[in-house]
Amino acid sequence: MIAAEAAENRIVAKLMAEGALTPGGLASMRRESEISGMPLVEVLQTNDLLGEAAIAQTYAELGGVRFLDLTRRTPSRAWVLTLPENIARRKHCLIFGEVGGDLVAVVADPFDSSVRAALASRFERPIQFVVSPRYQILDVINDVYGTARAQGARMSTAPLATPVATTSSTGLNMVEVLDSVIDEAVDRRASDIHIEPEDNRLRVRFRIDGRMIEARAYPPDAAASLISRVKVLTKMDITERRKPQDGRFTKRSFDQEIDVRVAVIPTARGERVTLRLLSQDRTRLNLETLGMGLEMRQAFERLIHRPYGIILLTGPTGSGKTTTLYVALQKINTVDRHIITIEDPVEYHIPGVNQVAVDAEYGVSFSHALRSILRHDPDIIMVGEIRDEETAHLALEASLTGHLVFATLHTNSAVGAVTRLLDMGCEPYLVASAIIGVMAQRLVRKICTNCRRGYEPGEAECRLLGIPRDRTGIQIYRGAGCSRCMRSGYYDRVGVYEYVPFDTGLAALVTEKATTETMHSYAVEHGAITLRDDAMAKVREGLTTLEEALRVTVHSE
Repeated sequence: MIAAEAAENRIVAKLMAEGALTPGGLASMRRESEISGMPLVEVLQTNDLLGEAAIAQTYAELGGVRFLDLTRRTPSRAWVLTLPENIARRKHCLIFGEVGGDLVAVVADPFDSSVRAALASRFERPIQFVVSPRYQILDVINDVYGTARAQGARMSTAPLATPVATTSSTGLNMVEVLDSVIDEAVDRRASDIHIEPEDNRLRVRFRIDGRMIEARAYPPDAAASLISRVKVLTKMDITERRKPQDGRFTKRSFDQEIDVRVAVIPTARGERVTLRLLSQDRTRLNLETLGMGLEMRQAFERLIHRPYGIILLTGPTGSGKTTTLYVALQKINTVDRHIITIEDPVEYHIPGVNQVAVDAEYGVSFSHALRSILRHDPDIIMVGEIRDEETAHLALEASLTGHLVFATLHTNSAVGAVTRLLDMGCEPYLVASAIIGVMAQRLVRKICTNCRRGYEPGEAECRLLGIPRDRTGIQIYRGAGCSRCMRSGYYDRVGVYEYVPFDTGLAALVTEKATTETMHSYAVEHGAITLRDDAMAKVREGLTTLEEALRVTVHSE
C-alpha cells in the first residue's frame, strides 16, 4: 500500500512539474476519486492527463520489477491459457511463460496483493512479476482467449486441488469447466448462462445488461459430460434426455452466494441448458437505486402504503418486475403486517415474509395457492403473475375485502393491464373498483461512467428530448468504450417506469369498456408519467443514451 501511494505521489508530482496538472485541478480530481470510488490514478487517466504506459513504467520503477512492452514481446499462447479468462480479465494479468523453473506473470499493478494471492493459489511454484500497460494486457487477453473460443479450445489447464468428478472424452475436467464458466459469468455481471449444443461445437453465451454475447466454445463431445454435471448439482435425473427438467443449486463465487436456477430442454442437436444467476445482493436495493425519479418514487410510495386495493406491475419477461415487487415488500414489511407471496419460483428469500412456491407437479397453482392463503389472515398478498381468469378474479376480490394485493401481468403498457383483465373475463365494475394504480417498466442500459463522453444533441435529438431549439450548451452522453464495459459503452442497467394512478374518470372509462388508446390518452392528460417521458428524462440526466431509450420504448408509443 505504501509503494502504491508512492507511485501515485510520483505521478502527481511529474504531472504538476510538466504543467499538465494544477493544484486546483488536483483537488478536483481527488474529489472525483472520492465520489466515484476510483483510484486517483484512474481518474487522471480518464481525464486524459495520464497514459497507461506511463503508469506501468512508474509502477515498474517503484516496484523494482521489469517493464515489458507486449507489442514487442509476444507471450506463449499455451501459457496464457493456463489461467482462466475470468481471472485474467478481473485481475488484469496473464502468464507470459517460464524462466529457470519460475513462472513469469505480467500484471498491470504489481502492488495489488489480490493479484499475487490469486496467482499463488493457482500455481504452486515461484512466480516472477513484470509490469505492462493495462491496455496491452487486455489486447492479449482478447486475442488469445477469443481465438481459443472460436476453435473450441480448452480454457484452463492448470491443476486444481479438487478431485475430478466428471470428465469428457476430450479430457476436460467438467467440475473445473462449470465452476470457471459460472465465475466468469458472475465477474462479467451476467444474468443468464446459455449452454447450447451445435453441430461442431458446444457454445456458451452470457446475457449481460440484457444483451446476449458469445463467451466460450468447447468441443461437441464435451456437451454430455457438462450437462450431466449440471444435472448432478440440481439433483435432476441424469438418464432422462427426452423431456424438460428444472432445478436449482447454490454456489459461492467471488465472496458472494449465488442462487442458480437451471432449466434443461431437449433440442434437435441435444439438450440445452439455461442457468439464471440470482445474487442475494439484490435484496438490498431500494426504489431510488432501481431508477425511480423523485416524483415517481413519491407516487409509488403513497400507493404501496394504501390499506387495500390491487397494484399491478406490467412488462415483458426480464424487465425487473419481480425485483420492484421485492423492494416494495421490503419497504412495507413491518412486524404488525402479515405478508404472503405466491411465486414461480421463489427468487429471493425475504425475512419476515411467508413465500409460497407454485408447484404444478403437486397441483399448487397460483389460483389454488391464492384461495388457500386467504384463509391464513394475510394483510398483504403478492401474486407473482396473473395467468388465468380464476387467479384474476380471486386477486381482484381479495383487494376489495381489505387486502393490499400486488400482482404482475405481461402487457406492453400500464393501461394495457386493464384491457388484459377484461379480456380474461373479469367484470368491468370489479376491475374499476379494485385497481388503485398500475406501473409498467423496462430496463435500459446505463452509460459506463468510466468512458462517458458528452456531445451536443442535434435538432432531431432535441425534438425527441423536448429541449427547445434556442437553448445552447446542452449536452447528452454516450460511452466511448473501455475495458471496464468491455468496449460496449454501457455498464449495468436502470429501470424506466410508466405510472398510471386510478381516479374516478379512468374508472368510469374502464366500466364503459373504453379502448386502450382512449384510456391511455386520458391518463396522459391527467398526469400519468409514460415510459417515453421517463426514458427521455434519464437521457437528459446522462444515465442512458437516446438510442437505448428509443429501443425500449418504441412499442409503448
